[in-house]
Amino acid sequence: MDVSDLEAAFALPLAEDTSVDTTLLGVVSTLASLATPLAGILLAGYVVRLVRAGDREAAALPSFDDLTGMAVDGARLSAALVALQLPAVGLATVSLPGSRPSIAMLSYATNPVMLGSFGVTALDTAGLVAAGLASLLGSYLSLVATVALAREASLAAAIPATRDLASDRSFVRVASAVALVVFVARLFVALCAAVPVAGTLLAATASFLLLVVSATLLGRGAPDASSPGADATRESHADGVNAESVESAESVPSA
Repeated sequence: MDVSDLEAAFALPLAEDTSVDTTLLGVVSTLASLATPLAGILLAGYVVRLVRAGDREAAALPSFDDLTGMAVDGARLSAALVALQLPAVGLATVSLPGSRPSIAMLSYATNPVMLGSFGVTALDTAGLVAAGLASLLGSYLSLVATVALAREASLAAAIPATRDLASDRSFVRVASAVALVVFVARLFVALCAAVPVAGTLLAATASFLLLVVSATLLGRGAPDASSPGADATRESHADGVNAESVESAESVPSA
């Protein structure tokens, strides 16, 4: 991933070949996702389509067609994302039973005396730390799974692709860039939502456009899973050619 990928991701929503209808449907889907999970699943399916388009370096936003296929992709991605965050949710639930002032506890997390006044033990604190680490790992694996599900046709095929991509160090830089875009996007969407009257519409528009940017950047920046094999094939082929050349050179004097 380089600066050109980031520039292309931000330019895609404004590309000349991008249909205005596609953008409008995306904004409407974002608004609808606030009210019904079905729209959220369709939007998740569109994220998969965006990652695929970015992987092929598309010059325009993919259209909202084949809604059945988009819903299938969205359901697979949604199920994977929920599963990856379950460990963090479970640890947080065990560490914070009942309704406790979690914001205040996090504010005084470095002060054992204050934590004790809230009834938080050292074991609870360790559970909170473990939950935070599990959430961070789950977020990273969520990005990996999104790319794998966009590239593979089934969950079974996506599992080994997820494993290979998660262990690729170059993907850490891509995930960091996407996480930064998502963080800035949330701040910008919050500012748009604070605008009187038109805040909801502005927030939905900004949310969809920044979703396009982050998903496209993820697709463009993720390393090609087939590249190591292709490199190995090229190297073996080159070794074979070199070996044949040496044999030919050795056979000339003997002749």
